[in-house]
Amino acid sequence: MKSIIRGIRRHHLQRLKKARAFDQAIGESRQGDSTALGRHVNTPAKCSCWMCGNPRRYFEEKSRQERIRDEKFDADSAMMGELNFDEKTL
Repeated sequence: MKSIIRGIRRHHLQRLKKARAFDQAIGESRQGDSTALGRHVNTPAKCSCWMCGNPRRYFEEKSRQERIRDEKFDADSAMMGELNFDEKTL
């Protein structure tokens, strides 16, 4: 069983290396560098700047799941007649 899992993991690693070998995130100067390719397969984002990173950190945007939850909460509150209910009062 262990060798099957190892084989699957190696298969996916080779598949990702093949798919990301010519990705723009590596840069043209390091296209043939196996170290850069391995790093890019494990961590596709080069950095965590405001363009590449999590938008919740930099723009304080809510995730899709949080927005849906808030909409449902607002709808439930409106149905219950608690329009002035605030989460801070919990």
